[in-house]
Amino acid sequence: MTTHEAAAPEHGTELHADVETYYENGAWHTRRCDSPDPFASGPSRVRLIAIGVEVARWNGLCHIIRDIDGTVAEVNRYATGPYPSRSPVPTGRS
Repeated sequence: MTTHEAAAPEHGTELHADVETYYENGAWHTRRCDSPDPFASGPSRVRLIAIGVEVARWNGLCHIIRDIDGTVAEVNRYATGPYPSRSPVPTGRS
Protein backbone atom coordinates (compact mmCIF):
# COMPACT_ATOMS: atom_id res chain seq x y z
CA MET A 1 0.00 0.00 0.00
CA THR A 2 1.34 3.42 -0.84
CA THR A 3 0.26 6.89 0.05
CA HIS A 4 -0.78 9.77 -2.18
CA GLU A 5 2.05 10.76 -4.50
CA ALA A 6 3.76 13.63 -2.74
CA ALA A 7 7.13 14.47 -1.33
CA ALA A 8 8.63 11.78 0.89
CA PRO A 9 9.48 12.64 4.49
CA GLU A 10 12.81 14.35 5.10
CA HIS A 11 14.55 11.20 6.34
CA GLY A 12 14.16 9.62 2.90
CA THR A 13 11.71 6.82 3.64
CA GLU A 14 8.27 6.62 2.12
CA LEU A 15 5.28 6.65 4.45
CA HIS A 16 2.75 3.85 4.18
CA ALA A 17 -0.75 4.22 5.56
CA ASP A 18 -4.08 2.53 5.37
CA VAL A 19 -6.27 5.67 5.18
CA GLU A 20 -5.30 9.06 3.78
CA THR A 21 -7.02 12.46 3.62
CA TYR A 22 -5.61 14.84 0.99
CA TYR A 23 -6.45 17.82 -1.25
CA GLU A 24 -6.56 17.46 -5.03
CA ASN A 25 -8.29 19.23 -7.92
CA GLY A 26 -10.10 21.75 -5.71
CA ALA A 27 -11.60 19.26 -3.22
CA TRP A 28 -10.69 17.18 -0.18
CA HIS A 29 -10.62 13.40 -0.55
CA THR A 30 -10.27 10.39 1.75
CA ARG A 31 -9.25 6.99 0.47
CA ARG A 32 -7.82 3.65 1.44
CA CYS A 33 -4.26 3.63 0.24
CA ASP A 34 -4.66 0.35 -1.60
CA SER A 35 -7.06 2.15 -3.96
CA PRO A 36 -6.36 5.07 -6.30
CA ASP A 37 -9.98 6.24 -5.94
CA PRO A 38 -11.31 8.11 -2.89
CA PHE A 39 -14.32 6.68 -1.04
CA ALA A 40 -15.34 10.19 0.10
CA SER A 41 -14.84 13.66 -1.41
CA GLY A 42 -16.08 17.15 -0.72
CA PRO A 43 -15.26 20.79 0.05
CA SER A 44 -14.91 20.43 3.85
CA ARG A 45 -11.47 19.44 5.16
CA VAL A 46 -12.85 18.85 8.66
CA ARG A 47 -15.62 16.54 7.41
CA LEU A 48 -13.26 14.46 5.28
CA ILE A 49 -10.78 14.15 8.15
CA ALA A 50 -13.61 12.98 10.41
CA ILE A 51 -14.62 10.34 7.86
CA GLY A 52 -11.00 9.16 7.59
CA VAL A 53 -10.68 8.99 11.38
CA GLU A 54 -13.81 6.86 11.68
CA VAL A 55 -12.65 4.39 9.02
CA ALA A 56 -9.16 4.17 10.58
CA ARG A 57 -10.56 3.94 14.11
CA TRP A 58 -13.00 1.12 13.39
CA ASN A 59 -10.41 -0.89 11.47
CA GLY A 60 -7.38 -0.19 13.68
CA LEU A 61 -5.52 1.49 10.83
CA CYS A 62 -3.12 4.38 10.36
CA HIS A 63 -4.54 7.73 9.08
CA ILE A 64 -2.37 10.30 7.28
CA ILE A 65 -3.67 13.85 6.91
CA ARG A 66 -2.02 16.04 4.28
CA ASP A 67 -2.08 19.81 3.83
CA ILE A 68 -3.16 21.47 0.58
CA ASP A 69 0.44 21.39 -0.69
CA GLY A 70 0.70 17.62 -0.10
CA THR A 71 2.97 17.73 2.95
CA VAL A 72 2.13 15.44 5.83
CA ALA A 73 0.37 17.43 8.56
CA GLU A 74 -0.52 14.57 10.88
CA VAL A 75 -0.12 10.80 11.20
CA ASN A 76 -2.37 8.92 13.62
CA ARG A 77 -2.57 5.20 14.39
CA TYR A 78 -5.70 3.74 15.95
CA ALA A 79 -6.03 0.48 17.90
CA THR A 80 -8.70 -2.01 16.96
CA GLY A 81 -11.05 -3.78 19.32
CA PRO A 82 -14.70 -4.10 20.29
CA TYR A 83 -14.72 -0.55 21.67
CA PRO A 84 -12.12 1.39 19.69
CA SER A 85 -10.70 4.52 21.25
CA ARG A 86 -11.71 7.89 19.86
CA SER A 87 -8.10 9.04 20.28
CA PRO A 88 -4.96 7.90 18.49
CA VAL A 89 -2.81 5.26 20.14
CA PRO A 90 -0.27 6.97 22.43
CA THR A 91 3.30 6.85 21.17
CA GLY A 92 6.44 6.31 23.21
CA ARG A 93 7.53 9.94 22.97
CA SER A 94 8.73 11.69 26.11
